[in-house]
Amino acid sequence: MEWMDGVGDGLMENKILCPKCLSKLGAFNWTGAQCSCGKWITPSFQIHRNKVDETRRR
Repeated sequence: MEWMDGVGDGLMENKILCPKCLSKLGAFNWTGAQCSCGKWITPSFQIHRNKVDETRRR
Protein backbone atom coordinates (compact mmCIF):
# COMPACT_ATOMS: atom_id res chain seq x y z
CA MET A 1 0.00 0.00 0.00
CA GLU A 2 2.93 2.23 -0.74
CA TRP A 3 0.77 4.49 -2.95
CA MET A 4 -1.72 5.15 -0.11
CA ASP A 5 -0.06 8.21 1.38
CA GLY A 6 -0.05 8.20 5.17
CA VAL A 7 -0.69 4.49 5.75
CA GLY A 8 2.95 3.72 6.48
CA ASP A 9 3.37 6.97 8.41
CA GLY A 10 1.04 5.91 11.22
CA LEU A 11 -1.78 8.28 10.27
CA MET A 12 -5.22 7.16 11.44
CA GLU A 13 -6.99 8.78 8.48
CA ASN A 14 -6.02 10.35 5.19
CA LYS A 15 -6.93 10.70 1.52
CA ILE A 16 -6.36 7.94 -1.03
CA LEU A 17 -4.65 9.52 -4.05
CA CYS A 18 -3.95 8.24 -7.55
CA PRO A 19 -0.24 7.35 -7.62
CA LYS A 20 0.09 8.72 -11.16
CA CYS A 21 -1.79 12.05 -11.17
CA LEU A 22 -2.38 12.57 -7.41
CA SER A 23 -6.14 13.04 -7.93
CA LYS A 24 -8.21 12.19 -4.84
CA LEU A 25 -9.84 8.76 -5.20
CA GLY A 26 -11.26 8.43 -1.70
CA ALA A 27 -10.18 8.14 1.92
CA PHE A 28 -9.28 5.67 4.65
CA ASN A 29 -9.86 5.74 8.40
CA TRP A 30 -8.45 3.04 10.68
CA THR A 31 -10.87 4.02 13.49
CA GLY A 32 -13.82 3.48 11.16
CA ALA A 33 -16.75 5.32 9.66
CA GLN A 34 -20.51 4.99 9.66
CA CYS A 35 -22.08 3.23 6.66
CA SER A 36 -25.19 4.65 4.98
CA CYS A 37 -27.12 1.74 6.59
CA GLY A 38 -26.11 3.04 10.03
CA LYS A 39 -23.58 0.32 10.92
CA TRP A 40 -20.08 1.33 12.05
CA ILE A 41 -17.38 -0.19 9.80
CA THR A 42 -13.80 -0.55 11.10
CA PRO A 43 -11.45 0.05 9.35
CA SER A 44 -13.05 2.18 6.66
CA PHE A 45 -11.83 2.48 3.06
CA GLN A 46 -13.98 4.62 0.78
CA ILE A 47 -13.39 4.94 -2.96
CA HIS A 48 -15.45 7.39 -5.02
CA ARG A 49 -17.13 5.37 -7.78
CA ASN A 50 -16.93 8.25 -10.27
CA LYS A 51 -13.14 8.45 -9.82
CA VAL A 52 -12.30 4.92 -11.02
CA ASP A 53 -12.84 3.04 -14.27
CA GLU A 54 -15.22 0.09 -14.23
CA THR A 55 -14.13 -3.06 -16.05
CA ARG A 56 -16.34 -6.01 -16.83
CA ARG A 57 -15.27 -9.64 -17.04
CA ARG A 58 -16.05 -11.52 -20.20
